[in-house]
Amino acid sequence: MKLTKTDGVYVRKKVQEDTERLYIFTDNCDRSSGKSKIPDDSEYSKRFGKTGLLYPSITSASIRGLDNAYPLTTQHWYNEQHKGINGRWNESDFEEFKKVIDEDVEVIKKACIEKGYKEIVFPKGGVLNSQIAALNPIRTPRLFNYIVEKEIELKNFNNNEDN
Repeated sequence: MKLTKTDGVYVRKKVQEDTERLYIFTDNCDRSSGKSKIPDDSEYSKRFGKTGLLYPSITSASIRGLDNAYPLTTQHWYNEQHKGINGRWNESDFEEFKKVIDEDVEVIKKACIEKGYKEIVFPKGGVLNSQIAALNPIRTPRLFNYIVEKEIELKNFNNNEDN
């Protein structure tokens, strides 16, 4: 597999039509935001055991719910009580963060192997290009370092021709 970077924001229809690549988007543990409904029978809804999920028209999560779109959960919560800064991961969440991210990474790798995706596509700027989540070396140094490590792991996996 080779690494592809997008040159801008994901276009939902184009991602949906591109069945040869796995697209990564940043997500939240609520698995929902925005106003457009994800079909309840989608792989995404089934994986998380939820119905009535939504996707936004902006951010990399605009592809949430597509069968070739997989999350890296960089935002803790995103609901009425926990919007914006109130829903961010914090250093005190480190163990839970690691568990969630590790599961995301393993699901992505497994999908690449089982579904034969040729490439993994990362959002423009990578998974840390989110002002909402604000994972950075000053506010959340351990979480920042961990997600950087996992993004590198996926990029190395992506570039391994033996996958």
